[in-house]
This record gives sequence, C-alpha cells and structure tokens, in this order.
Amino acid sequence: MGSSLSGVPHHDVPAGIEKLHQADVAATLARDIDGLTELWDDDAVLLQPGQAPIVGRAAFHEFVKQNFAKSPSAKVLKYKPDIRDLKVVDGVAYEWGYFDSTFQPPQGAPSVTFQARFVRVLRQQADGSWKFARVIWAAE
Repeated sequence: MGSSLSGVPHHDVPAGIEKLHQADVAATLARDIDGLTELWDDDAVLLQPGQAPIVGRAAFHEFVKQNFAKSPSAKVLKYKPDIRDLKVVDGVAYEWGYFDSTFQPPQGAPSVTFQARFVRVLRQQADGSWKFARVIWAAE
C-alpha cells in the first residue's frame, strides 16, 4: 500500500507513521474495534463536531463499540485519508488533511459518502511505534 500523503514525498514519511496510517485504514475498513483502539495513545483525545471530547483509550474503545453496535451490519466500503502536510519534531508528529469515506448502511439502503478535514497529533511510543494522541475533525 502506498503512502496516504499526497502533499509529502513518500521518502519523507517515517516508516512508523506510514505503518500507523496503513493500520488506521485497515482497521477502519474492517470495522475492527480493538484494532482501531490499539492505534490510540493511552491519554488520546478525540474532538468531534457537536459531541463532548472523548478522552483516553478506554473511552475511545467504548465510543467505537457503541457506534458500531448502532448498525452492526453496516460496511465501510471506502476510507481514504489524504494527508496534505506532516511535520515531525522530537517524537511528536503533526498532520492535517482530508478523508473520504463511503459506507453501506444496513438493510440495503443506498451507500453514503462522507468527507471531512482533520488535524492529528501523533506521539512516538517507547518502542518506536506511533499512535494518535489528538484528533480533531469536521465534515466538509
């Protein structure tokens, strides 16, 4: 799978961040609650329009679990982040971009396309891997 960064040359993306990006896409497409949760730092924060902040990995896990339970037979057909800029400074990375997502609601309803913009802060872990530390997004 190639880099999801359209505005950043592939060779400028640290391997651990590229691995995080790829795992994010794979877990989202699979609707893998545990896989998505593993991508978040212990004290990560998710800020979304119209909702209270979701603080911590355990709260994020519960949030995803509840959302998926609302439509267990829905399928994610497409999830494509388009990261426009990435800066890495002393074990912290800052990125912004857009994502396109298409999902198939249950009971054969027509598919729905959703587009949003985001800012994400990634934190390098003690083992060298990267995880999401702060994410904010808004619909286009």
